Amino acid sequence: MTPIDKAECKNNHKGRQGRVMAHHSITQKSFAETKTTGKAWRGRKLLLALAAVLLGVAPAGASPWGGKYFPNVPLVTQDGEEVRFFDDLIEDKVVAINFIYTTCPDTCPLETAQLLKVQSLLGDRLGKDIFFYSITIDPETDTPQVLKEYKDRFGANWTFLSGKKEDIVQLRRKLGLYVEEIQDGSNNHNVSMIIGNQATGRWMRRSPMENPYVLADQLGNWLTDWKSPQHGDDYSNAPQLRNMSSGEQLFRTRCATCHSVNGREAGSALGPDLLGVTDRREMNWLLSWLQAPDRMLAAKDPIAMELYEAYGQVAMPNMRLNRQEAGDLLDYLKSETQRIEGTASVRTPRSMQVKSMQVKSMQVKPMQVKPIQAKPMKAKPAKSMQAKTVTNPVDRTKDVVAVMNAWVREADQHARMNAGYMTLVNVGEQDLRLMKVESDAFDSVEVHEMATVDGLMEMRELENLVIPANDRTRLAPGGKHLMMAGPHKPLRDGQRVELLLTFDTGLTQTVSVQVVAM
Repeated sequence: MTPIDKAECKNNHKGRQGRVMAHHSITQKSFAETKTTGKAWRGRKLLLALAAVLLGVAPAGASPWGGKYFPNVPLVTQDGEEVRFFDDLIEDKVVAINFIYTTCPDTCPLETAQLLKVQSLLGDRLGKDIFFYSITIDPETDTPQVLKEYKDRFGANWTFLSGKKEDIVQLRRKLGLYVEEIQDGSNNHNVSMIIGNQATGRWMRRSPMENPYVLADQLGNWLTDWKSPQHGDDYSNAPQLRNMSSGEQLFRTRCATCHSVNGREAGSALGPDLLGVTDRREMNWLLSWLQAPDRMLAAKDPIAMELYEAYGQVAMPNMRLNRQEAGDLLDYLKSETQRIEGTASVRTPRSMQVKSMQVKSMQVKPMQVKPIQAKPMKAKPAKSMQAKTVTNPVDRTKDVVAVMNAWVREADQHARMNAGYMTLVNVGEQDLRLMKVESDAFDSVEVHEMATVDGLMEMRELENLVIPANDRTRLAPGGKHLMMAGPHKPLRDGQRVELLLTFDTGLTQTVSVQVVAM
């Protein structure tokens, strides 16, 4: 195909006829330019040209797509060097060209991350006989310095370019990557990329989400007619394909660019390894994160901000997943975790076990007992509750509230956030407010709640927590909870954490909380 799309080709080559396109491969010059007369000869030439295109045969002599077609506009690299598009960047080269902008919240980071995988597969060929170029469509914002920071953040080894907006639009038109219908004044743009060999005139539009092995093969072999030696295996040895779940398909097409799910996170990873993530994170939080990560970052969700800072401030893009797709993806991650860890049966998360035990504890009715006589709270609980019910080790007659089912998650050793849960029982005649929670084990402890906003769950901090008179307030997974930031050391199952609760009355209470593995 030509580097431009069909509609643009009609406008730019009006009067030419017989243009042949097949599988996006570039044809010879228009047959209308041939002065040979005679219908039979023209028909024979048409068939020969079509066969050449279908067979991938390069035309003899110089490519028709040369300096007279491509604008030789000036551009500026991330290092401030001025270059010419045709003379310096693509002439006689195998190239991959995409258009991005550094403030893009979704597809541009994915394009860049995908090219990183192709970069790894090509190895030292990149920059020698294969060249990548990422050109900004927002040159006013994306100065050379901004592009350099973006390039370094991702660890890219190719050239990022800026220039005059009108020159960049002209390039997009000539390369067939400019769509008139979506030009609404924003940075909406065609997310396709183009790869090609200028010397042979062979060009192809590709999706940036293409399998990186396919892209690497097309750049390294197909565009050069497989001049490098091939050492392929026989098709008879190919493994049998299996059916993939919708969740696995989503992971491979939307997530695998930045994430792994094998417990072996690469040092250059743009996102965390997701093995066991359904046990480490709240399900409601995960569903909201998958559906609208940009909104959670804008709301300064603490876990989202922690991930953003931990992975080079590369924001997770909004993949436009609906709730069903997000659920399918989480189901796949859970099943893959079980497969890798060798657990055949589905385990009930510990958080669900705690929740069921908390329901049992609600049958206890100590509401009419005066604070100084909180004897019912010493009653021996059912055996199933003993493992989870944590009582304050200090004198119970001095407690401000009764504390039940207090526990903290055992988090990953690298995690900078954790969560804690408990039930606070106020056996007094007046409402109490929990104003502050402190712990020597964390930099800070805040009370947060999960709230539904526009159909999505968002996390927000509470200034205080009300414990009604003769009633109880529960901190539990999926609802209100303690958000514990900056653990001073990894916490292991069975250890205990001391929390200091401060109430609006000025009274304080120390609570010993057990660490529980998920």
